Amino acid sequence: MKNQLGYLLLEAFRGFRSDKFLSITSVITIGICTSVFAGLLLAFAMVWSLGRGGAEDSLVRVFPGAKYEDQASLDRLEAKLRRLRGLDSVVFVSKDDALAEFKRDFGDEMIRSLDWNPLPHAFLLYPSVGFRSSAQNRLLLDRARQFEEVEEAEANSLYLAWLDKWRAPVEWGASLLMLLVAGALSLIIHNSIKLNLYSRRILVENMKYCGAGQFFILAPFLLEGVLLGLLGSLIGVAALAFLQGLARIVSESLAARVPFASCSLALMASTAAIAAVASARTVRDFLRGHAA
Repeated sequence: MKNQLGYLLLEAFRGFRSDKFLSITSVITIGICTSVFAGLLLAFAMVWSLGRGGAEDSLVRVFPGAKYEDQASLDRLEAKLRRLRGLDSVVFVSKDDALAEFKRDFGDEMIRSLDWNPLPHAFLLYPSVGFRSSAQNRLLLDRARQFEEVEEAEANSLYLAWLDKWRAPVEWGASLLMLLVAGALSLIIHNSIKLNLYSRRILVENMKYCGAGQFFILAPFLLEGVLLGLLGSLIGVAALAFLQGLARIVSESLAARVPFASCSLALMASTAAIAAVASARTVRDFLRGHAA
């Protein structure tokens, strides 16, 4: 068994080296396709994370009125807010905490001349996972504004409405384009393996006539196709790293939501799977005498 496995691996690398120009051209072409695939995968992952992982994006800020800033009124308002449906948590931010955060983010130049704290108390309402759509966000805003202690409430309603409108088309569009790229990858690997089969046709036919099983004939070409796919996917991984670097320039927080390691593994695994399926079908068609 060990000797057979070694033979299959050697045959896979021998096929890769037999026509270096064809192999290198195939790897580069696969790399171009996987680079496009990487861009689509990154776009899909970003849109998906925006729609499903953004508690910060869907939070509601509630500001109590000036006459309700005593501790009893704040405690009463917090108890009412916690009873609202669809909330994951309620966080109280005092005036002092808000001022410290403002100074950290913007410095104290704008408020240096003031001898009092102009910032209000606030409650941050974080919706649960199933309550982060624009409709649920507006409903939460309306309910919070009904409390007499609340002077104002605000949220990213327009942003969430835009996201709800375009999330599905972007996800479906990216998925469709990824399928088209997967088809192109399959065709490239099919042609590469088919040309290799024709260049080694006599050897394959002799193995077939000597009673070699289909798997024993298929395995070296399947491994060769997977090898081509993996080498080409490394170019796609490099493109993914470059594109994610550009995304960090635009939005650091958005790019941070997409795990590079997981996307890279998904890219390499999907390319290897496409290569394996395409290689297996090409060899089987060849053995049946239907290679096109």
